[in-house]
Amino acid sequence: FHAELGSLAQRLRLAAARKAGEREARKAYASDLTTGLPSRIQLIEHLSQVLALREREPAPVSLLVFRMDGFQAIEAAHGLESANVVRRKVAVRLRGGVRASDVVASLGADVFAVLLPSTESPADAQRVVDKLVRVLRDPFNVAGITVGVKAHVGVAQFPQDGQQPDDLLRHAAAAALAGAAVPPPPPAAPASSRGCAAAAARARGGGGAPSARRRGPVGGAA
Repeated sequence: FHAELGSLAQRLRLAAARKAGEREARKAYASDLTTGLPSRIQLIEHLSQVLALREREPAPVSLLVFRMDGFQAIEAAHGLESANVVRRKVAVRLRGGVRASDVVASLGADVFAVLLPSTESPADAQRVVDKLVRVLRDPFNVAGITVGVKAHVGVAQFPQDGQQPDDLLRHAAAAALAGAAVPPPPPAAPASSRGCAAAAARARGGGGAPSARRRGPVGGAA
């Protein structure tokens, strides 16, 4: 009798461990391991749920796709881990630039998506695009090295650009592929170089105090 109880307890432990392993495997499969963001599979699931809700409660839905240029150059120059650090930093900036109810996902090594489940108008989606573009314009620092990436952005609107998740994703990805890139800022000059340039400018100006320069507005990352 005791032997049977022990065998039953062992089988239950093994079954529980197997279920836990299956849950972890599904979680890993559904998430991008480099960034920790939801993968394409999870994005499609989220989008399917949102579209089902919008059939009962009509409202615009926007899907943004960001195709990033620069990761391969960073990897070639500084190594794979540096490129992955920048990928994670891009993910953090995108996640920090949207609402908690929005979904940021990774669709591959250089493609990200942002799902806006509820937007009042296409102009709302464009405002989010502009905000995220400003965030991505700022350079990234990796182990003391400043690098930048370029973003190509595509937008798909429900229902006019598609009524199924795959259709919306295909439309936004095609728009990102065809869209113009938003270039990164030029790398900042070293402090010594800036000092030499300032000294040369003062010398050319006769040694007087440097004249005040008018500065344009700076678009900060909200």
